[in-house]
Amino acid sequence: MTNLPPPSEDASLTIREAIVIGAGFGGICMGVALRRAGVEDFLILEKGVGPGGVWRDNTYPGAACDVPSHLYSFSFAPKPDWTHSFARQGEIHAYLQDCVRRFGLGAHLRYRTEVAGARYDEVRALWEVSLAGGDRMLARMLVSATGLLSRPLLPRLPGIDSFRGPAFHSARWDHAVSLAGKRVAVIGTGASATQFVPAIAGETGGLTVFQRSPSYMIPRCDRAYRPWEQALFRRLPPAMRLHRGLIYVKYEARALAFTRMKAILSLAVGRPFQRMLARDVPDPALRASLTPDYPIGCKRILLSDDYLSVFARPDVRLVTEAIRRVTPSGIETEDGTSHPADVLIYGTGFAATEFLAPMRISGRGGRDLNEAWREGAEAYLGMTVPGFPNFFMLYGPNTNLGHNSIVYMLESQVEHVMRCRRALLAAGAASIEVEPGAHRRFNTRLHARLADAVWQGCRSWYLDRHGRNSANWPGFTFSYRWLTRHASLRAYRFASPLAGRPDSLAIAAPRSPVESASAAFQRAFLRSCFKPLIGPPFSAPVQRRYARLLAPLMPGVGGVGYRRIAAGGVEVEIVTPRQAEQGAILYLHGGAFCLGSPETHRSITSRMARDAALPVWVPDYRLAPEHPYPAALDDGLACYDAMLAAGIPAARIVLAGDSAGASLALAVALRLRERGDAAPAALALISPVTRMPPPGPDGYPNAAIDPMVRADWVRQGVGWYAVPPAAEAHHPLSCDLSGLPPMLVQAGEQEILLPDAQALVAHARACGLSCRFELHRERWHVFHLQAFYLRSAANAIGALAQFARERIAAAASADTPA
Repeated sequence: MTNLPPPSEDASLTIREAIVIGAGFGGICMGVALRRAGVEDFLILEKGVGPGGVWRDNTYPGAACDVPSHLYSFSFAPKPDWTHSFARQGEIHAYLQDCVRRFGLGAHLRYRTEVAGARYDEVRALWEVSLAGGDRMLARMLVSATGLLSRPLLPRLPGIDSFRGPAFHSARWDHAVSLAGKRVAVIGTGASATQFVPAIAGETGGLTVFQRSPSYMIPRCDRAYRPWEQALFRRLPPAMRLHRGLIYVKYEARALAFTRMKAILSLAVGRPFQRMLARDVPDPALRASLTPDYPIGCKRILLSDDYLSVFARPDVRLVTEAIRRVTPSGIETEDGTSHPADVLIYGTGFAATEFLAPMRISGRGGRDLNEAWREGAEAYLGMTVPGFPNFFMLYGPNTNLGHNSIVYMLESQVEHVMRCRRALLAAGAASIEVEPGAHRRFNTRLHARLADAVWQGCRSWYLDRHGRNSANWPGFTFSYRWLTRHASLRAYRFASPLAGRPDSLAIAAPRSPVESASAAFQRAFLRSCFKPLIGPPFSAPVQRRYARLLAPLMPGVGGVGYRRIAAGGVEVEIVTPRQAEQGAILYLHGGAFCLGSPETHRSITSRMARDAALPVWVPDYRLAPEHPYPAALDDGLACYDAMLAAGIPAARIVLAGDSAGASLALAVALRLRERGDAAPAALALISPVTRMPPPGPDGYPNAAIDPMVRADWVRQGVGWYAVPPAAEAHHPLSCDLSGLPPMLVQAGEQEILLPDAQALVAHARACGLSCRFELHRERWHVFHLQAFYLRSAANAIGALAQFARERIAAAASADTPA
């Protein structure tokens, strides 16, 4: 892994609007979109000597595209004079070079410029890109367009370096090596091999093809376009668009076979393949060796008019015995046979599921993207990952196709990137980042659909080392385009750094009409129906009855279960997701120490359980004034001890809470430290009460604008709880917080307890504690309770859940022996 240098403090570095990595189809399309949007301050960095990507590098004999030419081109840059229905490598490369000239991208391209890695600077909301040569660049937005098929994959064979003759991968074809009269060995029978094997068979002195598994294939049916067709397309562009449209519809229909009606493949692929075998391969034994033993479509279906027939030549041999090792003079198979060779060619494909390698991409908190993908690569819409703001991938995880043109998908992705950029500018924020919950839900649905797709059931390059399909899109390309262009941008968080600190963020309120109208209604409802009726002059029993009456208006979510247990004399509600991971969250509900219950806070706890994939333990702690200090704190500790007794280690427990409950969670952590217990994994606090006794009238500057809480209710509840001055656990601003676990604090910009949260954050940092702070613009005290109505509230809970998952994972990783 590349070790990146420390962050740059060089103020002289130019800050660009965007940096794009790669100058293939994706990078060129991104550059065109930026220029069309009036953006000129961007660079496209290309490690090669020119544009073209795989079509620059793959120059092997017979290289051609397996998608029709008029569909394998940009919709905004049609080419009427394609020479063949399936374009050759040189023509595609020339087309991309022409696009660079036509759209004025030359000034934005930097060739022979390899990116070693990039890190996100949270203070400045910028990406710092490190080049292999040591230089650095800064940009507001980073777009990777490196593609899936850019890194040749060599087989892991003993003795591979011992071969004395020329050896090369098909993607790095050595044209200086003459094959005339030479004994040539080809390892691999994938898409590239099916093209270059027939092209070189007549030139070699003998060709041996080593096959691990055969492929299904259908005729390419390639032909040259007639001059009158090219003239028609040139003079009548609508005819060319119709031709492209008809090709698109034909190929798009194949998605049905891959994802929904797999039986169609036996008719559309199986029968033509068998006819080709019978026609081109007369030897029954050879036909059997060339017949796959896996379901049709499980691996890539290849197109060729001449691959099968090449094995009828007397100078071409097919070897299906496994390779034992490479020798200085050739290849030895497992049966002990030596196969002499003068030239060795690898047609073994690419490291398609090692996205972005060998670059190192570091997001918030220095988190490595490889670490985020330790269980498999995935991204929202195949483009964005939580924790990596302003970073987009083109041709990322699960955007490959088995039936249509990737260029169509790239155009959809580029339009989405530009749509996100426009929303970012409209929000006046510095960063855009996909919410963890939206990211997880998208990928859960995607992999559920992949489970029924044709690609499951065999080993292929579609699958990563975990056996997960991280390559293919399980649906139609037009459905993907609809998602990228029209799906709500509520899946994203728009934020800006606060006070020049990397661990403080201001989260912009969503600007959608639905969210704005819902927020306005919630403010009006809380101001008229909650705020006046909770607090003095009403007694605690009256307030509790009213809170229970309103609880159904703040429902939880489905996908979780509820059960009650007794833990140390305390009733505890355990909210369990359908699929729970190891660990748990202890959540202490708010209510000014005098009201509330597990039921009143299910809007938060159910979403936290679902989003974190962790059980949430919610003690029904005793309430003041009937049970003043330390009753609630003792109940919280009793619940924590019950979690330990249930076999949940401290390093897998996150303490969480809101308002008074957040104060209790912090007090529990301090008591645990006092007891000498191992620290829990983290603290996740919403609007904590930290100033006890409460300040005077001037201590709550947001009292008038917070629609939910009155200052006299805070004073009433804290007074009823009656914390003595000597109770250090409930006076966090005056005690040492060192030794506590990492903390995330969330608060609303318009809330009454904002000074409490800010004071805690400042004091925690002064004590050397790792403390993140999120300020939610235009939101009030514990607005999370309105998550049923507000996407911003649901997203805030999702961020807490993600924090809990990350901290538990970090603690588990620290406990795992190297």
